[in-house]
Amino acid sequence: MTMSPIWQTWLFAITAIVSIAVMTVLQPNLTVQILLLVPFVAIFGLPHGALDLPIAQAIWPLKGWQGIARFAALYLGLAGAVVLAWTYFPGFSVFAFLTYSAIHFAGDWDDAPVILRWTGGAATIGAPSLFHRDEVATIFGYLAPMPPATLAATCLACVGAVALVATLIIVVSQPALRKRAILEQIVLWVAALCLSPLIFFIVYFCALHSVRHMTLTLNRIDDRRTAVHLSIALSVVTVLTGFASIGIIQGVGLETIENAISKTVFIGLAALTVPHLILVDRFRHSTATSTLRQFKNIS
Repeated sequence: MTMSPIWQTWLFAITAIVSIAVMTVLQPNLTVQILLLVPFVAIFGLPHGALDLPIAQAIWPLKGWQGIARFAALYLGLAGAVVLAWTYFPGFSVFAFLTYSAIHFAGDWDDAPVILRWTGGAATIGAPSLFHRDEVATIFGYLAPMPPATLAATCLACVGAVALVATLIIVVSQPALRKRAILEQIVLWVAALCLSPLIFFIVYFCALHSVRHMTLTLNRIDDRRTAVHLSIALSVVTVLTGFASIGIIQGVGLETIENAISKTVFIGLAALTVPHLILVDRFRHSTATSTLRQFKNIS
């Protein structure tokens, strides 16, 4: 049900290698890549976010259905506010989404030194733009007007360049830091270089981020079986809602299928990431505090 950190690293590395080999042979166009995005994110990505209710129950006493309803209302209210912000301020929302995504993804290296947390978070959003800026700008163009979309891609390329230089300096000058985090970030950079941005996102999000988050969460929750079942159920509901949203966007706005899917997936992820990020940070703080208290009691 859970996976040790070293096996998470190997899973990510092997998935990246296989993806590079397959994509080199197939060379799918952007439409095919977008169509691949939906099932992979739905099957391998969403379940880790669907653990948010068990996380909330582990932090707060959500008594009965009233407590769960209050939590759901707050959670969905925050997500709805993000959707509204993206609707009326798409340019600003792209930059905000990228910023808090980098902060959130940096948590995948929480057990590493601060500099490696920073380089990891920056690489997850900046590496694809450094090597494929025009393609990233095209994808962002589905989500916002082209001027801010192009600017965002350019800014990300700059962030990626700084992160790459910092990573190379660490590899060369800091032998003590050449551990699992560095290996994973090297894989990130190789994948970003060899894969298109969307396939890179699928590989990282599904094969490392989701696996790591789900493992950490399940290791800290008492009733794992119930949490997994609930995660699957909420994932199914989210997927059905996503398909409905794709249909509505394409029908009402006369959007192309690529545009409709891109908006649904990325704006949907942005909307869910805000309450998810707040909750996960609270959960990490809560478990860290609990561990510290246990240590002091033992001492």
